[in-house]
Amino acid sequence: MDFTQFVNLFIGLLVIANPLSALPAVLRITRNQSLAEKRHTGLTCAFAVGVILLVVTWIGTPLLIVFGIKLPAFQVTGGIVIFIMALSMLNAEESSIKHSLEEQKEKRSDLGAIVPLAIPIIAGPGAISTIIVSVNQFPGPYNQMVISVAAIFVAFVMGLLLYFSANLEKFFGQSGINIINRLGGLILAAISVQTIANGLIGLFPILTVKFGG
Repeated sequence: MDFTQFVNLFIGLLVIANPLSALPAVLRITRNQSLAEKRHTGLTCAFAVGVILLVVTWIGTPLLIVFGIKLPAFQVTGGIVIFIMALSMLNAEESSIKHSLEEQKEKRSDLGAIVPLAIPIIAGPGAISTIIVSVNQFPGPYNQMVISVAAIFVAFVMGLLLYFSANLEKFFGQSGINIINRLGGLILAAISVQTIANGLIGLFPILTVKFGG
């Protein structure tokens, strides 16, 4: 993998991570948190994204094989989770993916940072499949190290965005946040439908022929 291919992979992963969708999602998840808790959530999410992408880089393909999970099945499942999150954002409601009363009492804000923010919103099926395809396209430990660096850079950029989400929240104001939430929800819904469609086509290739895809 040369420098140009590295840059292309980094940009591709960053686009798939979709900061525009991540921002309204983190504002929704951290709405009732203090500034310190919001920043903690952002850093936790960025760290989780980095770990997830690194794990996928090194053991993603073998892990799917061991558990007998096909990537299309993961795409369908992740797409459904994203769609649930998108509906709540479009309706300006609390996410349907809620914590239990015990978790809320423990104030474990890191839970929302990991699911659904880190995965599947940021490090979702798209990013995971991109990593797996890149690993198979550029095999070898050296290329895996290069892909790992790209993954770390993506996590760092996302971390900066999420860390300063509170500042962005003040800048946009409540009306701006509501607009971003709904736009982000619409984008998330579209991403989820496309993800589910890709997964279904992967599981049932006959759909490609039947619908002319």
